[in-house]
Amino acid sequence: MTITITRITALTLALILATVAAPLFAHGGFDHVMGTVVKVTGPVVTVKTTKGNVDVKLDDKTEYTNNGQPGKIADLKTGARVVIDIPEGSKDKIAHSVKIGVVAAADHK
Repeated sequence: MTITITRITALTLALILATVAAPLFAHGGFDHVMGTVVKVTGPVVTVKTTKGNVDVKLDDKTEYTNNGQPGKIADLKTGARVVIDIPEGSKDKIAHSVKIGVVAAADHK
């Protein structure tokens, strides 16, 4: 009976650890910048986030998706909602990918 209780306890702890640890690995090696495009100036997009404005660099390797379809840098419009993936811990903040969402009609320029 002691062995069964020990196995159940070990299994329970393993399940708890797996549940708690799963979100830590969900980022896939990327930091995320989520918010609304304030401006695009050359190879830099400024995104208004809940913590303030963040500048992210764009380069020829940056991948773009516009509403689930292949996109391009020209699709970045003021007011568009974006999720930008940056390699985790990157000091240069060069975007790996930019997912572009809808642009509010009042904000579209």
